[in-house]
Amino acid sequence: MNPRIIPVIDVMGGQAVRAIGGRREMYAPVESMLTNSTEPLVVAKALLAAAGGNELYVADIDALQGHRPRLAWLKELTDGGCRAIVDSGVKTAADAIPIAAVGASVVVGTETLSRYEELKTLVQAWEPERVLLSVDLRNGRVVGNEAVWGCNPDPAAVIEKGTEAGVRRFIVLELARVGTGVGPGTVELCSQLRQRFPGVELFAGGGVRNWSDVDALGEAGVDGVLVASALHDGVMRGSSS
Repeated sequence: MNPRIIPVIDVMGGQAVRAIGGRREMYAPVESMLTNSTEPLVVAKALLAAAGGNELYVADIDALQGHRPRLAWLKELTDGGCRAIVDSGVKTAADAIPIAAVGASVVVGTETLSRYEELKTLVQAWEPERVLLSVDLRNGRVVGNEAVWGCNPDPAAVIEKGTEAGVRRFIVLELARVGTGVGPGTVELCSQLRQRFPGVELFAGGGVRNWSDVDALGEAGVDGVLVASALHDGVMRGSSS
């Protein structure tokens, strides 16, 4: 399988920033070989051109830290046909309203969801293909509210609950590896999840260094790979040879 490359843009304080291991206090304005700008729209267009696709993952860091989402800049891209997915720290179904307003799909992270019922409400209110559940990991352990996911939940159990709520698209995101360039570390897990859930759409992110990592995730059955640093650093352009 040749997975799709989905560029990631992290936005904080009105600028595109470089994410490092999920440690948001260390995020700094992005330095990129693709553009000298840190303006989100300019950086997003450069990432899309480098990836050669029309899908974009947006992490609104300010919203993840409890502030109001700032997504107006994204409307130009979605109006132009970009298939954007946005993580803005959704806790409840109502939190996704600003994402709907800009025509994007919503990422619901295990890290932030307040109640399982909110996920079900969201899927019922939206088209199922516009809701993605992110299995947020830190060093292989699911990050999230125990009341929602249980104590030390298995990623497969999270996806099982997601499918019961009607979710069809899932992200396996290793937060500790984001921006580190040490490799994804989730290839075996993704392979296991693909075997158990053959009918879902599966994405993976965190630590992707190069096309070899993308190929390994593709062999594990991943449909799409989230990439940021490797694009900014010029390691990956266009498509795998």
